Amino acid sequence: MKLKIADERGFTLIEVIVTLILVGITAAMAGMWIVSVANGYVFAKKNMETTQKAQLTLTRLEKEFKLISTINLANTNSTKITYSRLNNSGVTITDQTVALSGSLLKLNNDTLTNNVSAFTLSYCDDVTSTSCPSAWSSTSRIILITLTLTGADNVQSTFTQRVAPRNL
Repeated sequence: MKLKIADERGFTLIEVIVTLILVGITAAMAGMWIVSVANGYVFAKKNMETTQKAQLTLTRLEKEFKLISTINLANTNSTKITYSRLNNSGVTITDQTVALSGSLLKLNNDTLTNNVSAFTLSYCDDVTSTSCPSAWSSTSRIILITLTLTGADNVQSTFTQRVAPRNL
């Protein structure tokens, strides 16, 4: 004869399966959240790098353009400028060129930055000008630089800088 103990309890197969399904669903949701956070971090980091590249490029162009002494009108348009500038010793350096070449922005054939989707130069008469022509004139006093870079997930970011050459 078999003795039955009244307090003998255990998990049924159905309870174990339901528990495993709930743990699996919770783990999948947590995994998707972690992947989403990681993707957001990578996106933010790549866009920060794009912003830093743009700031560095605009700072370099500002430094170049502030020292312009003459502009070669024959080689100047909305995506290219050829000019002469003074160096730190006051010596004139001629035939300096900034131009867009494919997706590269170049200063005298040296690459300033890559992933450039647009680069334009406009020439304003004064600081209050809202629309500036794309050709240099004798009354122009300010160079407006517009630079568009392609960053993470092909996001286009546009940056602008106004420069007033000192020696014109």
